[in-house]
Amino acid sequence: MMQPPLKLQRGFTLIELMITVVVVAILAAIAYPAYTEQIARGRRAEAQATLLASQQWMERFYSENYRYDLNSANTPVADLFTPRFSRSPASGAGAAMYNIAVSAPSPGTTFRITATRTGTMAQDRCGNFTVDHLGRRGIEASTYSPKAGANLTEAMTYCWK
Repeated sequence: MMQPPLKLQRGFTLIELMITVVVVAILAAIAYPAYTEQIARGRRAEAQATLLASQQWMERFYSENYRYDLNSANTPVADLFTPRFSRSPASGAGAAMYNIAVSAPSPGTTFRITATRTGTMAQDRCGNFTVDHLGRRGIEASTYSPKAGANLTEAMTYCWK
């Protein structure tokens, strides 16, 4: 007696499907955090570039006015600074990730510029960046996470790359 020919089965078994799901899950668990950290590093670099550009602007301001707080028409520096450097990225280039502000107390011999995290960067491990009239780069001590480093020096090394 002849047996009927076997039908050719097509498709995947449940085991094959489950193995594929596990492999994809493992790849996603590794790739997604690396991707988000790379995006954050790019945003930090952009904020740092804005800080350094604003520091140079402040030095030019000083060379024209011989003080950091007011110009020759007694206009406060913040009124002139804010339209140029109020955020990172610049207006029109996407949502703000950092708000940039200058503090130049009277008598106008010092300044400090701070990049404060906002938006999707609000919980970033590196905290708020600063730069001052002496060119010192910094991180506000109360804002960085231990994920950036065990102490402020390690966080500075990690975040100001």
